[in-house]
Amino acid sequence: MANSKTKLANGGKKRKPQAEKENQKPQHNETELPAKKAKGEVKNETEDAAPNNAVKKIDASHINKGIFKIFAKLQETSKLANVDKHVGEMIALLTNETDDDARLATCAYALKRLVRCTGADDMQSVALSACQIHRILRQVPHIDPLELLATLKRELHVSSQSKAKEESLAGVGQLITVMAILQSQHFEKPSKELIEQIYPLLISNLKGREYLVNMCVDIMTESFQQLSPKLFEAHVWPLLQLELNKPLSALKLPQCDLLLAIHLLYPKLLSRKQLESSLWRNQPQYAQLFDLYLNNSAKPSDDVCTRLAKFLSHKANGELYKTFVQHVESQLPLRHNTAKGFVIRTLAYVLIHSADGNSELFSPSLIQMLIQELATARQLKPSEKVKPSQLQLREICLEFEQTLLLSFEHHLQQDASKVKLLRSLLDVELQLDSVTQTPRITSQLLGQLNAEGVKEMLQFYSQKLINANEELYKMHGEHCLKQLQQLLFNPKLTEPKEHLNLILLTASFHVNESGVACEPKKASAFSRQSAARCEEILYSYLLRKPSKSVDLLTTLVDRLRSTLQALNVLLEQQDESKVRAKLTPELKQAWLKIKQLLLNEKANSKSTTSSISSAFDALILCLGLSIYTPNCSAPIELLNDLFICKENALKATKKKGKEEMKWQDVLTDLLLQLLVQKGHFWRELVNAAGGALMPQLNRDNLEQLLVVLDMSKNPLGDKEDDDDAEGDEEADDDEDEDEQSSDDEDDDNDDDEEDDDAEEEDDEEEDDDEEGATNLELIRENVRKALLAENNNDGDDDMNDASSVDWNDVDEAEGERLNLALEQAFQSFKPKGGSGGQGKKAKNKQQTKSERINATTLLHFRVRVLDLVELYIQKQPEMESLLDALISVFYVYEFCSNSADKSQQSLAEASKKLLRKFLNQKMSFDSSQSIDKQAIVDAIELFIKPEQVEDPKKSQKQQQKQQPINAKKKGDVAEWRNKCVAYLVSQFDESDVTKTPVWSLLQCYLADWAERRNSPHSLASFDAILQSQWKGIPQLAASLAALLKGKLRNFRRQQILELLVKHSRRIANALTKEQRDELIDTLTNYTAVGQKDGNLRTKLLKQLQPNK
Repeated sequence: MANSKTKLANGGKKRKPQAEKENQKPQHNETELPAKKAKGEVKNETEDAAPNNAVKKIDASHINKGIFKIFAKLQETSKLANVDKHVGEMIALLTNETDDDARLATCAYALKRLVRCTGADDMQSVALSACQIHRILRQVPHIDPLELLATLKRELHVSSQSKAKEESLAGVGQLITVMAILQSQHFEKPSKELIEQIYPLLISNLKGREYLVNMCVDIMTESFQQLSPKLFEAHVWPLLQLELNKPLSALKLPQCDLLLAIHLLYPKLLSRKQLESSLWRNQPQYAQLFDLYLNNSAKPSDDVCTRLAKFLSHKANGELYKTFVQHVESQLPLRHNTAKGFVIRTLAYVLIHSADGNSELFSPSLIQMLIQELATARQLKPSEKVKPSQLQLREICLEFEQTLLLSFEHHLQQDASKVKLLRSLLDVELQLDSVTQTPRITSQLLGQLNAEGVKEMLQFYSQKLINANEELYKMHGEHCLKQLQQLLFNPKLTEPKEHLNLILLTASFHVNESGVACEPKKASAFSRQSAARCEEILYSYLLRKPSKSVDLLTTLVDRLRSTLQALNVLLEQQDESKVRAKLTPELKQAWLKIKQLLLNEKANSKSTTSSISSAFDALILCLGLSIYTPNCSAPIELLNDLFICKENALKATKKKGKEEMKWQDVLTDLLLQLLVQKGHFWRELVNAAGGALMPQLNRDNLEQLLVVLDMSKNPLGDKEDDDDAEGDEEADDDEDEDEQSSDDEDDDNDDDEEDDDAEEEDDEEEDDDEEGATNLELIRENVRKALLAENNNDGDDDMNDASSVDWNDVDEAEGERLNLALEQAFQSFKPKGGSGGQGKKAKNKQQTKSERINATTLLHFRVRVLDLVELYIQKQPEMESLLDALISVFYVYEFCSNSADKSQQSLAEASKKLLRKFLNQKMSFDSSQSIDKQAIVDAIELFIKPEQVEDPKKSQKQQQKQQPINAKKKGDVAEWRNKCVAYLVSQFDESDVTKTPVWSLLQCYLADWAERRNSPHSLASFDAILQSQWKGIPQLAASLAALLKGKLRNFRRQQILELLVKHSRRIANALTKEQRDELIDTLTNYTAVGQKDGNLRTKLLKQLQPNK
């Protein structure tokens, strides 16, 4: 009945002007009724209704007077929550009434007033009254629906066939009151008497206004679900035949829809032949029926489209759906939005109700129309001023997209049907996501395919890529590659060998439009522009994690072996000229070693040697594949070094010699060089193989990794210096060539000067003062020389002074010569990049392209090295190694957090993530020797080092050079420093922590903090320690409390007490009975200074008391 309510809301417009409202009859609008009624008035109303409608007379004396107060409240309130509350009071009043006569009289009066309200010209009042009637029918017992129908006929009487406005409003009230009865328990098993009373009333409303007829048809079709064929045939069908047994030309859409509903629910009673004979006296003309639907001006409802779709897609109806499609195609393009919405909604329901395996659901013309409307709906913005019909069509298009997804997920079971439908859509619009409102709809549809469907779609996208010309590839090439990659990674696809060979072929060879290796001149657009992308897809596929719980390293080696074997076959079949890589003697020699490795098929075992061998094989095979993929290649020297490292590593594990093997150092350098290479897959490769290789490395190798994390040095310095030199030379050349465009450089230089920091500007000011003086002297000298007479050849020394020139004797030619000489004198000293001589310096300070590339490469390199450090610590969490790594990573985080360069924030986040893992790592100690934890104490001292005190004689100019540090970032760094200190302190887990070296260190720091006003130490460090799992928390709490006995400033006392209160629960749980008594005694004997101090002490003592 939800649809009927919606139609009520749409149809319940303000149907009466204000003048008509004033003349409206009281029984038709509840809002016109007074809050209370006198007994005599109620009596008169009931007496007038009794003779005509056979309604039982209501005795006003039996009506419970509380009902009047409830109706008064309902008229005064406007909030829905209050309405529900008052209706609940009404139901409670009717239910709790013990007197049957009083209950029946009160209930009849309440229903009578609510029935009147359903005929009002107020949509909200009508809807609320209908809901209240339904609740009363549901919850109040012993209500006779026949009496309610009699009251309905009396209060909302409809007599006119061509219903005027008054009768239409009354008809709405009749329909929604009948709907309330149909939805109640009284119609779950309806009696014959109730059926005979309800359906004549409903059928009488099949004439009149359109919205009234639509409501009536919807209510009737839903009520048929409760009627058995016998009851319908005996009591309803004879009445409906009188109204519906007419030719199609005499019927409207609601009546035709009602006939279809009867045919679908009772096919034996109204067969298709009987339906056709009723609509057409001669030959059936379904085009007339389809025109009736297409030409309807109202928005098509879900039920109407659903019933037509069921009728068209029924197996017994044969070619009827094709007839509908042909008729719609003949009407294209559709002009009205309602017709478009009807066709799209009908197609959606045909998709749901059609038989699985029906491969010809949509014709090309319908798909073209559908894609066009989906694209238009996507571009339409609801915020714009558009027609309501356009917004309705936009909603219908979104419903179609959701229906398409549901059909792929639940209804369509055969991959052939899914693939055919999807390909028909993609043939019209390859990038389907660009025309739909549903995000990533193509990926969602592809995700519903099984293995066979995935293979077919792989073939589809492969053909699109191979056959694409330059223009098509620019439009769809990248999209097809993304979809191809997604399909290759589909876990349902177990053997993508055929399509992976295409990716391998494109990555290694030049490919023509037929998908065959060819000469470079004959290569297709796909081969020229997608080779690098295919290389990335190939490596991403090889390095992806297995779906099942299988070892990644073993899976990786198997994938690489099969891929290289396929590559070897291709190399043997094709000419060398078709290979994309440059075939050098070194490359060919390295490939021979790879082939020899492929022929070596040793049985895999679970020993340490096997895991090391697999790790080396993974690195070697991946590098071997890279030499034939130019965009992802690595130096061949790395491959040769890996073979040597593998040989030495296997010998070392077999012989177990005592001498330290140097292959670990070489291997570490190799891993670092792989991390420098372009491509994210190198990082994944090193991480995959590093897990098996890290146990073979030592602390010196860890130091090789940590050197890279030294932010004061550049591990790529040589390469960067060369690039910088080249960049500087290019910059100088550009300056020489662009001397005449100094005005443009002035503008650029102004922007550069704004980006310079304060330190550089101040340093340059001093240099500019000296350079400015020198330049001024040179300019004066050149001006003096320019003023001298060049044509003076008599050798008179007096004429060598410009002051001796008589300006009255200077002719025009001499004046032009002087102007040109003066112009050259000043122009030669004009700055090239901006005013004040700063142009060249500002330009030199701007980063060149090579510098930016090197900076980004170095940043990514350090992020990848953090992964290796993490792998090493996971495999070897010894004290010395973990301390070195923790200190280095923290300094990286501190440097990047305090840096003004925003690009360093990614490295700061990566280092912080690794710090978090370190703080959860259990530190291991060498059990064969006595444990010396002095290194931990030294590390704590590094973390809690006194800050450098600023020199008071430092000039204000030098202080301005320091860049301001964000206060939040500075606080974050201090927080992580304190966490590291707490972690290191917690490693002293001896039974008596007061005898450990860390205890004396903490006492020293604590005393310094308590005594000095500007102590470099912070109480936040002890806050972090109290939050840790350290065994010395009781002793530390006692030490903090003991400081209260000494001479402390009041602020320090409050800090100590607040800290103890903050961690009182943790302290109380860690204290023994003796320690608790001692701490409580210390706090009790402490004399509080001030009210706040006393309140903190009282609160702390209360929380330290043992639980009773």
